[in-house]
Amino acid sequence: MSVWPTLSDGVVTLGPFLTEDVDAHVAGEDEEHARRFGWWPDRSNNSTALAAFEQWRRDWEENGATRSFATRRADTGVLVGGCQLRLREKRMAELSYWTFPSHRGRGFARCAAALVCRFAFQNLGVERIEAYVEPDNAASRRVVEGVGFREEGLVRKRELTQHGERKDMTLYGLLPADPVPSKESRGI
Repeated sequence: MSVWPTLSDGVVTLGPFLTEDVDAHVAGEDEEHARRFGWWPDRSNNSTALAAFEQWRRDWEENGATRSFATRRADTGVLVGGCQLRLREKRMAELSYWTFPSHRGRGFARCAAALVCRFAFQNLGVERIEAYVEPDNAASRRVVEGVGFREEGLVRKRELTQHGERKDMTLYGLLPADPVPSKESRGI
């Protein structure tokens, strides 16, 4: 049984998703979010968000494959998005993250991703983290590059959306020996 930890760098605080976060989580999902995660034109609703929160809690409690974190502003506690690590075989993991529209462009996703990557290497026995980013998603590419991920190439037709479409993705990799920049070196 794992405990859902709280992580912070003074800019963001990561921890559990709470039932009272459902409305903010649903309100924060825009078309860009749904499209990038592959479920557009569908959207999350209170029931699907609550079900996801419950599954993420179970994964922590039962050592499941997913480690999800609510991303909050450290100064106000306001929910600004989330960050997720999916544990894979051979001590690898896959990273994803999201930031709600009114909080984008402030470095919150980069801070959250850096915290989660350090946590994975130090506490979960992970030896490689991958991130798959759509080639045209410049903001997301800046996030992973700002954390220290290295671009490793294009993976053709890597992602399958809920509606059966395949999308090319750019593969990024991060190893424990790769420097994960601190918030000071990232200019935050």
